[in-house]
Amino acid sequence: MRRAHFTGLVAASLGAATLAPYGLLPDVANAAQTAAQTAAPDVASPNPVATPTYDDAVKGIQQLIALDDSDPTIEKVALPRLYEHGSQTTNAIVLFHGFTNCPQQFDQMAHDFYDRGFNVYVPRIPRHGKADRLTRDLAHLTVNELKTCSKASYDFARLLGKNVTILGLSLGGTMAMWLAQTQPVDLAVPVSPFLDPIGFSHGPGLASMRLLNALPNQYWYWDPRVGAKQKPDYAYPGFPTHALAQIVFLGDLVFQEAKKSKPLARNVVLVTNDKENAVNNSVARIVMDEWNRSGATTSEVVLSGLGKPRHDIIDLTTFPEAQTLVYPKLESLVIERSPVS
Repeated sequence: MRRAHFTGLVAASLGAATLAPYGLLPDVANAAQTAAQTAAPDVASPNPVATPTYDDAVKGIQQLIALDDSDPTIEKVALPRLYEHGSQTTNAIVLFHGFTNCPQQFDQMAHDFYDRGFNVYVPRIPRHGKADRLTRDLAHLTVNELKTCSKASYDFARLLGKNVTILGLSLGGTMAMWLAQTQPVDLAVPVSPFLDPIGFSHGPGLASMRLLNALPNQYWYWDPRVGAKQKPDYAYPGFPTHALAQIVFLGDLVFQEAKKSKPLARNVVLVTNDKENAVNNSVARIVMDEWNRSGATTSEVVLSGLGKPRHDIIDLTTFPEAQTLVYPKLESLVIERSPVS
């Protein structure tokens, strides 16, 4: 997506013709919460259940995968992924895909971490991965769904490994930052987190999104020149404006909480792209500065030499060079900051 097009997206959409209301399609987003309640301890419960185990986490994730596999509206290549070694490992990692993409986006990296001894979980973010690439179901995405998916994924990972890394791109990066703020993650690696669109500082960007969310939903192609032919085939070629607003609202929760309290994550590494063309990296840096002032351990890695401007620096279908230009750097970053025993 071109930088100029994305910068003008919100302003243009406020005056564009609106689409008809969309019907809500079935989804299994709530299944993660149900499974997580079985797999994760509830310390506040007056009648606590038995301490959950590695096997409970594996069973819970397998149930989610089976639910998606039995749902004809879910694309098979978009199923969640679990690559596990049969017992709890020293390190586990959750890989959150980006906005309008699906778990396939991170499959090669998931295999790479598995080969390095990690137990790996790649969730499907709610309302993503539908077989109908032009579905409007994503318009019903909510902040609560994103928080539930994030927390459930972390709860599973805490049983899969003694140490947990959360790595996510774009929307997945926002989810990684929310978990860094609210959960004792060992390492959070938000990659180009979507806190605000490029060209918008946080205040004006948030105000624009609130207005956008109050207006009837609209659907925008990522690249109007190719429309529904946008690659990859397992990702949506466009997005509903209401879903875009919800992502920024989740980012605002992180933004506001960062001003009030230290993140619970033990280590956070923000990864940015010096030719980013979709999100405003400076907003994420403001959050990092707030975390640093509160005494947190944070740092930033800026990737360069990736060619033309782009936002998705993970998907090998659209950016095959990522396997040599990006993956080694991200994987080394995680390995260097992960315990070896």
